[in-house]
Amino acid sequence: MIEKAVEAILFSAPSAIRVSEIARMLNESEEVVEKAIESVAKKYEAMDSAIEIVKVADRYLMRVKQDFAEIVEKFTERDLDKGTLRTLAVIALKQPLSLAKLAKIRGNKCYEHVKKLRELKLINAEKKGRSTILTTTPAFASYFGFEGKSVDEIKEELRKFLKEL
Repeated sequence: MIEKAVEAILFSAPSAIRVSEIARMLNESEEVVEKAIESVAKKYEAMDSAIEIVKVADRYLMRVKQDFAEIVEKFTERDLDKGTLRTLAVIALKQPLSLAKLAKIRGNKCYEHVKKLRELKLINAEKKGRSTILTTTPAFASYFGFEGKSVDEIKEELRKFLKEL
């Protein structure tokens, strides 16, 4: 029962989720939930499924394996195309970042990306003199499942995540 509940939560979660959150939802201990996650992950491995359960920092998520991501991409709607996502990654890693510096890194296409990212409220663009300074927003943190909401917390979580890759 617990394994099926954990599987259902991981399947329906919009982003990576902590063991503590699942434990609270199920009124179970974190140890019981951790074992259930491991068991469900092993079942997917044993089935040689296109789905996997992965740990990202201190959270878990269910996703399509990388080998099948390109196939699935054709059928899923994405908010962000690859170019915009890359621009967002540069902003997140180098924030606070001036728009002019971003343009040097990403090229002129970045202006279109910044417009879209602002519309989605994933970044702030603040005028400082003649420069526009770009930073991520709490909505960025929520969208990607980061715990921290401040610029420094987001940068630190990104560094930890990249070290784990």
